[in-house]
Amino acid sequence: MKISKTILFTLFLTLFFNLFISMNSFSDTIDDKVSDISNELLCPVCRGQTVAESNSDLANDFRDIIKTKLNEGWTRDEILNYFTQRYGDTVLSSPPARGFRLVVWILPLAVIIIGFIFLSRFLRSKSKTYIDNNSSSENEKYLDEVDDQLNKLD
Repeated sequence: MKISKTILFTLFLTLFFNLFISMNSFSDTIDDKVSDISNELLCPVCRGQTVAESNSDLANDFRDIIKTKLNEGWTRDEILNYFTQRYGDTVLSSPPARGFRLVVWILPLAVIIIGFIFLSRFLRSKSKTYIDNNSSSENEKYLDEVDDQLNKLD
């Protein structure tokens, strides 16, 4: 009976600590969520600053709206859509890759790949030309001179 109480107590402590750790690690406070979402929004008034970084009145209003929406049970995506509908995609700190923005993301990669292909073809053609020019005429001349020198030695 004494062993079972020890085991039961150990199991209880393990369960308690697991529950405590999981509650602390997964429960973000409203302020943490406001901070995370406001880092994803750019302040329309301040150039290049997120709502989290800006101290403008509009950024403060944005943070208040975010907090209100979170308290009402809105999700992160719903809040971002709310601001996108009112201010457009430019309010997002990382706008979605659609339309012209997709071209802006793909074009540099395409230019690098095409440039690499042209460079490799150019270098191959130059190396073949160099090998072809040097191997046929100069090698024959060199071999003829070596043969002449060997014949003179005999």
